[in-house]
Amino acid sequence: MSLRFENQTILITGASSGIGQQVAYEAARAGAHLVLCSRRISRLEQVKKECERLGALAVTIFSLDIGNLESIQSLECFLVDKNMQVDILINNAGFGQDQPFLEMEIQQVIDLFKVNVLGLMFLTQRIALKMVDQKKGQVINIASLAGKVSTPNYAVYDATKAAVISFSNALRMELKPLGIQVTVVNFGPVDTPFFDNVGSARKEKTMSSPFTLSQEQAGKIVVNTVGTKKREVNRPVLLAIGSKIYSFAPQLVDYVLLKHYNR
Repeated sequence: MSLRFENQTILITGASSGIGQQVAYEAARAGAHLVLCSRRISRLEQVKKECERLGALAVTIFSLDIGNLESIQSLECFLVDKNMQVDILINNAGFGQDQPFLEMEIQQVIDLFKVNVLGLMFLTQRIALKMVDQKKGQVINIASLAGKVSTPNYAVYDATKAAVISFSNALRMELKPLGIQVTVVNFGPVDTPFFDNVGSARKEKTMSSPFTLSQEQAGKIVVNTVGTKKREVNRPVLLAIGSKIYSFAPQLVDYVLLKHYNR
């Protein structure tokens, strides 16, 4: 039986939990060679075992701190030493903080940008340079609909995701002539440990929302973009429509969001 990804090596950041973990499982079912990266090596060991059980042809794990440039350089050297060619890069690692901007320490802001934006950019550059030599490849950046429509208490997180969207749009034009596809995936809320980490008082409301995707749904959506020429994927559809409305009726959307978050 021919497997969809049997000759493809997919590198996934933030692969130890949440969307990244589910992307790994979906790619494993399709027979991919996987390079799974995260800070939590013990969790990666567990994900690796499950990926092998699901059918991944090879699984390599690497302890990566995406917010540390030296860690990214170490990953690059590791890939060269192992003579590993990355066909698809899925930039998924990131975190958020549910907190009014005026209460945030500047180091929190710096850390968010280091992980969500700067690390993503640096890793993309290092991998894309190799893709240029290969004359093929795909970069999939997991951003967020929050990068299109901002919400209270997520000012910095939303800004990082807007930066990823803008970066992806420019990079797509730069890399297309070189045979490399850039796709950005924007989700609304997804039932992942993200809301545990931000300590959100709104977690229960978010998890019960009809607009919240499961990890499994998100993982399938990401994997379905692999090998396509899609410019952008926005899910769920109703929230994606809301982001379109925001472009020509921002005051209306602001009013609705303020009513929602002040309940």
